[in-house]
Amino acid sequence: MSLMQSPPGAETVIDGRRYLYFAGTAYLGLQGRADVIHAACEATRRYGVGSATNRAWFGTTPPLLDVERLAAELMGTEEAFYYVSGYVGHHILLAALAEQFQAVWIDERAHYSAQEAVRLSGRPAYAFQHRDPADLAARLKADLRPGQRPLVVSDGVFPVLGAIAPLAEYARVLREYPGAALSIDDAHGLGVLGPNGRGTLEHTGLIARGFNGGGDEAAASSDGPTLWLCGTLSKALGGFGGVIPGSRAFVERLKAASHYYDAASAVPVPAAAATARAIELVLAEPALRTRLWENALVVKRGLGGLGLATDDTPVPIVCLTIGSAENMQRIQQELMRQGIVIAYAGRYAGVGPAGALRLAVFSTHTAAMIQRLLDALRALL
Repeated sequence: MSLMQSPPGAETVIDGRRYLYFAGTAYLGLQGRADVIHAACEATRRYGVGSATNRAWFGTTPPLLDVERLAAELMGTEEAFYYVSGYVGHHILLAALAEQFQAVWIDERAHYSAQEAVRLSGRPAYAFQHRDPADLAARLKADLRPGQRPLVVSDGVFPVLGAIAPLAEYARVLREYPGAALSIDDAHGLGVLGPNGRGTLEHTGLIARGFNGGGDEAAASSDGPTLWLCGTLSKALGGFGGVIPGSRAFVERLKAASHYYDAASAVPVPAAAATARAIELVLAEPALRTRLWENALVVKRGLGGLGLATDDTPVPIVCLTIGSAENMQRIQQELMRQGIVIAYAGRYAGVGPAGALRLAVFSTHTAAMIQRLLDALRALL
């Protein structure tokens, strides 16, 4: 087990050594920003480490409300619900939507958290082939029973593969089914994709339909599925915990439908204060996102020049499958010896039996850092 001994960033200290770091999820480089850390320190002095109770009693603190206000501003919604972990986002969503669907279709490579939430929903569940609207359509025709309203569940951006779900194509498939719904976990899209950083729905052009109870839900349902999403604030957004933005009425429904408001401990106050400051920076500095897109493109073009297959999306994740598991482990270990960290995912949602190499790009990587990575990889291929 390796020990991280600094904030994650373009350069990160692991086991006492400073590395160029192309792993993890700190896409905008906010986890180590001095003003984000200062916000956490000031909140600790003022409020202590945690409220030691749940939100429904006395666990709501000003930093938590700041996060909800700023997350709603970022996403263009009335309200937002802030909870302790992005992992439970689909658990919370499916509890609130329980009366609106009778069966679930889920991408076969969706994250463990979504798979678990679907399994625990108690509804019949079916897997469809990864990012395949035609297979989704075929499975719906084969498995949907008369009178059932379907829910389709997917990641927005797949965390190791770096692929974007074809949400617009799913929405077209679901037009045939009155009352259908489409729900995504946008953990790796939130703050990264879209002109305003609103994630995969914005990137794919669906956000104008309204989501999470926003807009005219009845009208949206008549022309395709209702849209639902959850996200995390611990990745691109530089903080901690999960968030579901939406209409005021829907957020109240979320709080009533699960125990993550009235029984779970609130997010630790210093983490909430840091998260609020990080979202402020995302709102104030759109150049963080454009630099991230530019760096992702440079890395992907550079890898393409090495003969490695990549896409041209602004997603700051590159998944590489290069021969056997042993070969990929060799590459990962040799890069570490040279002071460069990338991840080898031997077992993770979506990867094949040999695993995959996963590169993460940050807005804080410099051109020289990227070139060093590309030169090192060229020598190892």
